[in-house]
Amino acid sequence: MEMSSLLSFVKAAESLKMIRRMGWVEAGIQRPESVADHSFACAVLAMILGDLKGLNADRMIRMALLHDLHESLTGDITPRQRRDTERRKKLLEDKAQERILSELPTPLKRKYGRLISDYRNQNSREAKLMRELDKLEMALQALQYQRSHSATKLSRLLRPATITVKDRDLRHLLSTAKRSTYIK
Repeated sequence: MEMSSLLSFVKAAESLKMIRRMGWVEAGIQRPESVADHSFACAVLAMILGDLKGLNADRMIRMALLHDLHESLTGDITPRQRRDTERRKKLLEDKAQERILSELPTPLKRKYGRLISDYRNQNSREAKLMRELDKLEMALQALQYQRSHSATKLSRLLRPATITVKDRDLRHLLSTAKRSTYIK
């Protein structure tokens, strides 16, 4: 196997450390988390909740690490910034995904492509829970920013979790975080 062919994939993943989450930028958070920070936190949640719920946690961790990888090429586009239709957005993400995965060995390209497709299409229990964890993580981060930055414009960033998170345990976790001194 040619190791140099893996470098473009690694470079894409590494670049996520430099891409700031734009929702936090729009909300006025100075030095907001990166897409890589978010993906890592999602992976930790996937590991814990996947194990607790008897799901394939390894599969969920991989989804968490891959779910925003396309943003290394597209950037983190918020709903406010989005001028394209959902169909156009999906096409852009698909092209970015194809480009990022293109130089991987075929078995990995297929494996990672299937994971990303499962996440986007919500075909498995793992993908469905992972989507909820993605929104939960954003809400937990919003709570941290509210407490540590005295930020008040973050309620709109809590709303997606309120709408998307249906799992009883995750809803309980979010309500507990709201009432606690989650991070002070």
